[in-house]
Amino acid sequence: MVLKKDCPHCGKNVVESYGILNPYLYGSKLRKCPGCGNTFFDNRWREVAIQGFDPIQDTEVKYSSWFGFGLLAFAIYFDQMDLNTLPGGYPPIVFQVLIGCAWVIGALCIMVFLYHILGFVKRKHEKLMAESKQRMRDPEYVDILRSHGVKIPENSET
Repeated sequence: MVLKKDCPHCGKNVVESYGILNPYLYGSKLRKCPGCGNTFFDNRWREVAIQGFDPIQDTEVKYSSWFGFGLLAFAIYFDQMDLNTLPGGYPPIVFQVLIGCAWVIGALCIMVFLYHILGFVKRKHEKLMAESKQRMRDPEYVDILRSHGVKIPENSET
């Protein structure tokens, strides 16, 4: 995935690849332009030591697992049916495609579920939090964030 933003110093379109593993944009709010080398503030990024992690990730496991298991059950149910006896005269190929899609989507949902359950997300969050706390120990960085209106709690790692 690609995130685009214009550099306020040189006006160049800054393209950052943040990947599927960081869709919530966890990281420093100060970004470096590869064109001019200047640093600029980008409020779209979440400094997790201040803002925490997006709460949707806690519910993502539950919903993806139920959705995935539901789709697989659906696919297994239709796979066991005699497709020639279905009412409405739908050709069996339509149901074969639906079953295949249900298997693929169900498998992907279960992979997301396992990604969470096996601790990959937790380890990634721990690493991101450690990096964020390290940045927050830098008084210059904290002052820059404050100058851009970021509210920093008193108990943060400053």
